[in-house]
Amino acid sequence: MQQNSPGGGQPTRGSFRKGWPAIGFALLVAAGAVYSFTPRPLPDFPETQLQAGQLLINGLARSGDHFVAGGAKGRILIADSADGPWRNADASSDTGSAITRLLTVDDRTLFAVGHNLLIQRSEDGGLTWQRVHEDLDIPEPLLDIAVTADGERLIAVGGFGQYLVSDDGGENWQSHRHEVFNGSHLNDLAVADDGTLLLAAERGLVLRSRDRGESWEALDVDYPGSMFGALPLGGERWIVFGMEGKVFETRDHGDSWAEVDSGVEDTLFGGTQLADGRVVLVGGMQRVLVAEPDTFDFRVVQPSKQGNYATVLGAGDSRVIVGGEPGARLIDLSPQTSNNTGEG
Repeated sequence: MQQNSPGGGQPTRGSFRKGWPAIGFALLVAAGAVYSFTPRPLPDFPETQLQAGQLLINGLARSGDHFVAGGAKGRILIADSADGPWRNADASSDTGSAITRLLTVDDRTLFAVGHNLLIQRSEDGGLTWQRVHEDLDIPEPLLDIAVTADGERLIAVGGFGQYLVSDDGGENWQSHRHEVFNGSHLNDLAVADDGTLLLAAERGLVLRSRDRGESWEALDVDYPGSMFGALPLGGERWIVFGMEGKVFETRDHGDSWAEVDSGVEDTLFGGTQLADGRVVLVGGMQRVLVAEPDTFDFRVVQPSKQGNYATVLGAGDSRVIVGGEPGARLIDLSPQTSNNTGEG
């Protein structure tokens, strides 16, 4: 009769009792793997929210019920309320060209400009964007974009005299050179209701056009420093502003100018006029200034802080959104309220 070797032979009843925990664990692992790979419907995840204070913001715009912000790395953000939350828009630029300015044409149509002569267009209120112009061989930025009073022409301006024109709603762009620009940075382009255009540029250059940008004439502001903003205030009244807190006013479309005391010496980069007529200027050291249009006695709303504001947008109810190095922030201009109401 055959005998089993000492180390082999048939398993005994005791060996099964000793091995069942390992077998059970293996079965559990197998069942878990099957469950993990079984198709199941995904849960509803909340929409990603962004802190706009984490991104350099250079441009702000409003389209219908949407607020739009653009800035570093080509990012465009959108919010349904002035106090956020902000989320990513679907932008087409994958080159990372920084956004420098936004323009609202109507409730559906917006434009964004940026570095490498980038121009993007949105036709759904800022939700999605398509690149309509970019030149990666030209590093110069476009710094502003405007639409003429008749709504028929778009003009984009920028560094070293860059000047692009579109007469077909932004589909095609032609580059133009004007000798009077002299290669200067063209910082801001503004349009009055009667069609007059004003350009604020570097080295004290302020220019005017009365023919939809076909020709330009230099105006005498009598200041050698750069101007970063031009703001029409109705009729033939304008202000331009820039380095050292300088503000100049004209009441005859730029034929003559008078300096206005802003009360600060920090560079002013952006401005807007609110629905109630008040003028808001923002700039270096996070300065926010407010003035009544009839007196131009500027009041400092926010004290000096590290970092620059580049742009400002009215948000209703005496509030503005300011954008710059600190990101996008909502500020209440009412004298009795705190200066900063929070981050977008």
